Amino acid sequence: MKTVELSSEALSATALLDMARENSIPVETAVGDAFMVSPADEFAVEVELLRRNHAFPAMLDQFKENKAEIPLEQVEAKLR
Repeated sequence: MKTVELSSEALSATALLDMARENSIPVETAVGDAFMVSPADEFAVEVELLRRNHAFPAMLDQFKENKAEIPLEQVEAKLR
């Protein structure tokens, strides 16, 4: 996997995305910042959005704190 160094190659965003269409491309800027440009599917986009949503982990923590249990028979009865 070849790293694209933007300090030595002038690429348009379109050219960079075309390169990343099939495989992820590591990119390094002139100041040394590193990025990975890769194709994204809907699941990957959803995961990233959830990571950025600070309310989501808090909601998961609330669910973990809830120790209430429902017997399987009761769940099955509600589903019928």
